Amino acid sequence: MQNQKVRKLYTIQSGLKKMSKPKVGIYGLTGCAGCQLSIIFNEDEILDLISLIDLRAFPFIKEKNYDEEFDLVFMEGLVASANDLEVLKKVRSKTKILVALGACAHTGCIPAYRKWTLKENYEHLLYKKDDIIKDEDPSPIENHVKVDFTIPGCPPDKHEILTFIKDVLKGKTPKTYNNPVCVECRRNNNDCLLIVGKPCMGPITAGGCHSICINGGFECWGCRGPSGDANYDAWIEILREQGHDDEFIKTRMKIFAGLKMEEDAFKILE
Repeated sequence: MQNQKVRKLYTIQSGLKKMSKPKVGIYGLTGCAGCQLSIIFNEDEILDLISLIDLRAFPFIKEKNYDEEFDLVFMEGLVASANDLEVLKKVRSKTKILVALGACAHTGCIPAYRKWTLKENYEHLLYKKDDIIKDEDPSPIENHVKVDFTIPGCPPDKHEILTFIKDVLKGKTPKTYNNPVCVECRRNNNDCLLIVGKPCMGPITAGGCHSICINGGFECWGCRGPSGDANYDAWIEILREQGHDDEFIKTRMKIFAGLKMEEDAFKILE
């Protein structure tokens, strides 16, 4: 069941046609805008990239944006308000290919943590204009519209974004990653952090990040979402043997990918 869900999550549209100067839009919903910055941070190649596409909308940096039909749209952020949902549906209706950009769009990420938090714990931090702010239950964008591609990560790797765009322009199916982060750890000759007692989520998280966090000595927190055939039972048992209680383990999973893991993983902890 888990493997079927992951395959569906990473389903790639086949039969892409080569594009010449496609009309592109880049939008953001609830999120920190870090994923949009990952596009801008392609400093060495951004000018070449801009020459290959017709960037019609990028409200984060462009003053003039066009409300029209798109060939390709990158959507950052999750749905957390009525306005998010309105923008998402409107953009989806106008684009041929919709890409979920980053962890918030893909898994809900940190903003979705409010699902497990009592509203009274955070409502005093919100604006008082309750007639303007209308909350929605936090959810990935695929819960509301068809998503054609996903570029996961918090934030997604800038080179992965660039490669994705080049592949689409060529009509080539972009690469996806179902193997866990552990595969890349082995390639990078990293020591296993689980063995030394750190609660690393690498075994249950999809790779493609080149194990960047573990390379730097930090454990994986699961920002790219579940891997194919994620063995939650074994991973949870290892953390229990490390001395972590079930509440700690569940909290760990909630932070970046809880909405994607709760159905299969949380029930093990019940």
